[in-house]
Amino acid sequence: MKKINSLKIFMLLILLFVFLFTGCSVNQSPDLPQNTEKHPEGADMDMDTKRDINTDTDMDADANSDIDLDKDVHSDSDKDVDLDADSDVNSDIEPDIDPDIIDNLVSSMTLEEKIGQLFVVAFRKNGEDKNLYEMDEHVKNQIEKFKIGGVVLFNENISTREQTSNLIKSMQSVSKIPLFISVDEEGGRISRLGSNPEMGITKLPPAKEIGETNDPDLAYRLGRKLGSELYSLGFNMNFAPVADVNTNPQNPVIGDRAFSSDPQIAGIMVEQFVKGMQEQNISSVLKHFPGHGDASEDSHKGAVVIEHSIERLREIEFVPFKKGISSGVDAIMTAHIILPEIEPDNLPATLSNKILTGLLREELNFGGLIITDALEMKAIKKHWSSGEASVMAFKAGADILLMPESLEKAYNTILEAVLNGDIAEERIDKSLYRILKVKYKRGILEGMLN
Repeated sequence: MKKINSLKIFMLLILLFVFLFTGCSVNQSPDLPQNTEKHPEGADMDMDTKRDINTDTDMDADANSDIDLDKDVHSDSDKDVDLDADSDVNSDIEPDIDPDIIDNLVSSMTLEEKIGQLFVVAFRKNGEDKNLYEMDEHVKNQIEKFKIGGVVLFNENISTREQTSNLIKSMQSVSKIPLFISVDEEGGRISRLGSNPEMGITKLPPAKEIGETNDPDLAYRLGRKLGSELYSLGFNMNFAPVADVNTNPQNPVIGDRAFSSDPQIAGIMVEQFVKGMQEQNISSVLKHFPGHGDASEDSHKGAVVIEHSIERLREIEFVPFKKGISSGVDAIMTAHIILPEIEPDNLPATLSNKILTGLLREELNFGGLIITDALEMKAIKKHWSSGEASVMAFKAGADILLMPESLEKAYNTILEAVLNGDIAEERIDKSLYRILKVKYKRGILEGMLN
């Protein structure tokens, strides 16, 4: 009996030893990772943002919903985009610009060629009023006749990767000076390419969701990814990012297209997004100066008035634009908003010398391209003809005149203004120099200079 009790006690001790040993091993295992990492600056991403900006899972090519920043994104062109690897088009160091090259090019151009470079236009429909997916005789004629500086593509021009790439190549082939090929690819609801599953382009979430992560590096990497993908199709300019500060919840135009209602957060995100995209030789265009974020009306439909003082603009609206300028942004797009506190003649900012030259050029010291918002928008065309608006915008300080309602009338009115002395040819040359400088810097002129 004593032997049996001793055996039981011995067995119980062995079981107790095993239990204690294994229990300690599980609780103290050094191999189990502890997920305690916080988002930079202490701000955690909310669940909606995590769903759209997924850094750990592969992108769903059909839904275009997840963005994988740590793996390659495979596109229909069999070309991978690796954000962590060096890129052939990466231009981290801005190339030295030989002014003699640009000066010689300017001096070799006719007045007509110079004026043509001022225009970036759209060709949405063909002669049969159908979507224009390939260049036709009308488009070829317009490019050759007016010697335009660039084209902006819309949904009506974008069907598949091969089709879009071929359209861009055909347009470039008939232009003596290579074109700016631009697009509105912001992400969110303004996405000409990413919203089309045939394009194999990452659809970015709205800027607001990127801003809510409070992660500047994320903005940089998204800008770099987008730039690489646009470059692979033949684009060289993107009308993005939005640099407006979304201070009005009732704003019908901006809303989640802005990074933040906080100017400092918006500014940091703008700065990093621009750096990432331009490293891939895609010219970034900030919009909409001097700030469309507090508007309560839509300038696509008519006049928009904002009663801000210069002090308010300096404190809020200018902050992201200044950040973008400090990052070396190539271009800034104007807004068709009226600021009576700044422009007593109640001219839209696009047509105001006080705003474009006085504020953007002189106060903010911006030396890049000033591009008008589309001149065919009702805030402009309701009050001025294509020719009048183009001359006024150019005199105000714009370099590129975007989408006048009539290219022919706008072109001829600028030409006539130069011939009759209303606009000096030296003023044309200044804008032309800026245009060619950006084209040179982004490698757009490579083919014609070699």
